[in-house]
Amino acid sequence: MKTNEKKNTSAKKKLIPAVAMLTTSAVMLSTATYAWFTMSREVEVTGIKLTATTPQTIEVSLGRATTQATIDNTTWATAPKNDAADSDLWSNKAATSSVYASFGKLIPASSTDGTNLYYTTKAKENGKSVDITGANAFTQATENNNAGWTFQTAGASSETESNLTADTKGEGYYLDIPVWFRTTNVEDVKLGVDVTVEDPNKDNDDTKGDLYKATRVAILNEDRSAANGGVFLGAETDVDTGYYKKKAVKANTGTSENEYYGAVTTATEVIESNGKVTNTATEVATVNGVGTGKTGYGTPTKYYIRVWLEGEDVNCWNANAGQSFTVDLKFYDLSNK
Repeated sequence: MKTNEKKNTSAKKKLIPAVAMLTTSAVMLSTATYAWFTMSREVEVTGIKLTATTPQTIEVSLGRATTQATIDNTTWATAPKNDAADSDLWSNKAATSSVYASFGKLIPASSTDGTNLYYTTKAKENGKSVDITGANAFTQATENNNAGWTFQTAGASSETESNLTADTKGEGYYLDIPVWFRTTNVEDVKLGVDVTVEDPNKDNDDTKGDLYKATRVAILNEDRSAANGGVFLGAETDVDTGYYKKKAVKANTGTSENEYYGAVTTATEVIESNGKVTNTATEVATVNGVGTGKTGYGTPTKYYIRVWLEGEDVNCWNANAGQSFTVDLKFYDLSNK
């Protein structure tokens, strides 16, 4: 079978109504050799800077930093309380770097749906496509394959951004970041999202590149059992031209390419005009309303933002290692039409 080893906001920023914005920036550094494609330069995430800005009726939180001795992927941020005691954890803006100090290495994987991810250790030849034959050519990533993190010592979400660093350990095939939403709205609020992925060095001919096009995003439910709507392509606008012929990996065992590969379930991003949603976009989250006759905030809802590098993207290969990318997620109230 054939697998890819190939080319690889301020708190009060003027926002249109009913939009939440999360910004993720990751710098890809280079070091040793790793799987998916055998790289002469390893792909790492040096700092997911995720900032979130929300509309008036919705607040966002990345939780509270906790304490851990070393980088790991099991010590999660503490869930924010829905009362005055944790008011500092809720805001119309939250910066990931106020909670997290570092993230581990991110190694390319592949997914058709954003939920099930697969990787291979059998690829070679500078990250370009190679033939893989026989059963078990791929391995399914598990919850233990999430890239790790360390926390800031401040212990609270805030609007203040600080530097994040790359850890030499804690590698994984995806990064899941928990996020909580709450609202003062009486009824539930259904959210869609607009995903923008860019190269922050696009104006510098010496450092710009195409690896950012391989970045994928999914919004998972609280137990991470399903990605709501599938895969957001980010900078890649067309699965027919952005992926290799067989698309992404759908299974880890098989005897033919068709058994390994499948079509990608792509989520529909929000299209807006003057703050109004103008298309039928994928619903990615539901924020609990307060309820009739009640005041305050509804019960917080928890989701995960999943980020990975798609190994079957034509831009995911060795020559594009060591590059940077930014991801902007703008959440919209889908009823605002």
